[in-house]
Amino acid sequence: MESSRCGRRRGQVLLMVTLALIPLFGILGLVTDVGYMQFVKMSAQTAAEAASQAAIISYHETVGATNVVCGTGGVVCSGDPSNCPSNITNPANAIEHGCMYAQNHGFNSANKWVTYQAGVGSVPPTAPGMGTASYWVTFRVIQRVPQMFSAVLGNPSGIVAGRSTTAVIGASDCIYALNPSHSVIGLSVGGTASLVSSCGVYVNSSNDCATSTNGSGSILSAPEYDSVGGTCTQNPLTPTPTTGLAPASDPLAALPVPASAPYTCDHIGTFSSNNDTEVYPGVYCGGIHVGNATFNFHGGTYILVGGGLSTQSNNSHITSTGGVTFYNTFGATTNSSNYSYSPIQIGATSTVSLIAPTSGTYAGILFFEDRNSPPANDDYGGGSTAVYQGIIYAKNAQVTMYGNSSVNTAYTMLVADTIRMVGTSGFNNNYSSLLSGSPIQTTIMVE
Repeated sequence: MESSRCGRRRGQVLLMVTLALIPLFGILGLVTDVGYMQFVKMSAQTAAEAASQAAIISYHETVGATNVVCGTGGVVCSGDPSNCPSNITNPANAIEHGCMYAQNHGFNSANKWVTYQAGVGSVPPTAPGMGTASYWVTFRVIQRVPQMFSAVLGNPSGIVAGRSTTAVIGASDCIYALNPSHSVIGLSVGGTASLVSSCGVYVNSSNDCATSTNGSGSILSAPEYDSVGGTCTQNPLTPTPTTGLAPASDPLAALPVPASAPYTCDHIGTFSSNNDTEVYPGVYCGGIHVGNATFNFHGGTYILVGGGLSTQSNNSHITSTGGVTFYNTFGATTNSSNYSYSPIQIGATSTVSLIAPTSGTYAGILFFEDRNSPPANDDYGGGSTAVYQGIIYAKNAQVTMYGNSSVNTAYTMLVADTIRMVGTSGFNNNYSSLLSGSPIQTTIMVE
């Protein structure tokens, strides 16, 4: 009788253990499946980030930053998620570059797919707080994952997804001193000069005094100071400079040159006059010298092959009608001699009012010096009413700005080897005249 009771108890315990094991194994299976799905999600997120970054890098290298329009020049836009083409081997645009990167991470099959969204001059829907981007892309990488243990509970599959948005936005800096040498001072403000900037400063020099003032010179204000080296200023900078950074790359390295040697001259010999002159776009072999006169430059691109652009005195006046770009270069010509390089020399007491184009490849580009030019000293003067609206791009030159230059203009940007300020120089950052905002763009991963 006792043996029978023990047998029944053992049977009851076995039944109870069996019943308990069923949900236990179900929970164990669910944990296993969730863990595997988390692993797949991490893979999907990595693929999405690779796709968005690859697309923006390709866009930045091939399209640029100015006057971007959906459907033109390889710019792909999509307001709603669109499926990537499959099996891409030769991408035709930036979006396909991104799609290919995601597919190379294994997301290119019946249960793995990739979608994209992209827009121009708008806010990414997934990042409503970031402000307007000149171009943005969002990639979603999605995979249907078959369930293993938890399938017995009625869940045969699950969906995992990764999402990443990368955007092109205007750079916060507008003054770049690119020389990385420890032996140079990247940005110096001397004498009674001062610098007032509405945008940031980036100095590549590793010198302990990469940014410096001397005499009563001062940097009155800028929203940020970024530097590889240190700062030596008469007064403490506010906000505190960020030092010890990696050198910034040339922000306009991808900008194509307007022309290359051998040049065909429209004008041979230095173009100069002491009479008021209307000047038109063309190739000026021997450069342009403004005498005791007013030179009015009509809108377009001026190729200065040797000779540069120079002025004579306080009776030299430079104005522009329409947006102008000066490409200062040197070298061989097809119908004249070989011309050596000459810098830009605009006297401190001359008067200047020059405005860069607002559209086209060179929107925002005022002066563009040949990247292969020898080291030079460029002077940008113009007195208290000077206007240099646009970018001065002279990566191999020491640029000196004199006498209140650029204080009166909507925006000015300067990219040079080293920079000297003599007089009060002002840099504003109102890019509203340009369709894509700041001509110098940077990329950020939003999510």
